[in-house]
Amino acid sequence: MEALGFDFKLIFAYFINFAILVVALRAFAYKPILNLLEERKKKIADGLDSAEKVKEQAERERAKFQTELEKARLSSQEDASKIAQATAEMREQILTEARKEAEAIKERARAEIEAERQSAQSDLRRQVADLTVALTRKVVGQSIDKKAQHDLVGKFLAEMGE
Repeated sequence: MEALGFDFKLIFAYFINFAILVVALRAFAYKPILNLLEERKKKIADGLDSAEKVKEQAERERAKFQTELEKARLSSQEDASKIAQATAEMREQILTEARKEAEAIKERARAEIEAERQSAQSDLRRQVADLTVALTRKVVGQSIDKKAQHDLVGKFLAEMGE
């Protein structure tokens, strides 16, 4: 086979060199590369686990924030409701006081009107009495005593009042 260019010794040397190279590469390159790849794989897995934990923590924080936000929203709605109720109560109280004051003003006006009416009636009676006495003097032509005049006027006014 040497005629064909095959030298078995050379092929055998190549084979041995190849085997030594494979063993050397396996010992010095393949295993360290595999170890580096394994470490890299672990780091990536740890990073993914860490990212998943951070994601879960962020989700919990977001849920907590949403809960607190909802509580704050409800609290502000309750406060607004209380303020609206207090405002309505104050409005009702003011209206009630205004009505009472208006009624008191009306009552005072009625009392003043009644007093004015009584005063006007009293003045009118006095004037009617004076006119009646004057008319009676002219008609009768004589003077009657004051007591008799007042009795006559009182009787006349009583009849007019009825």
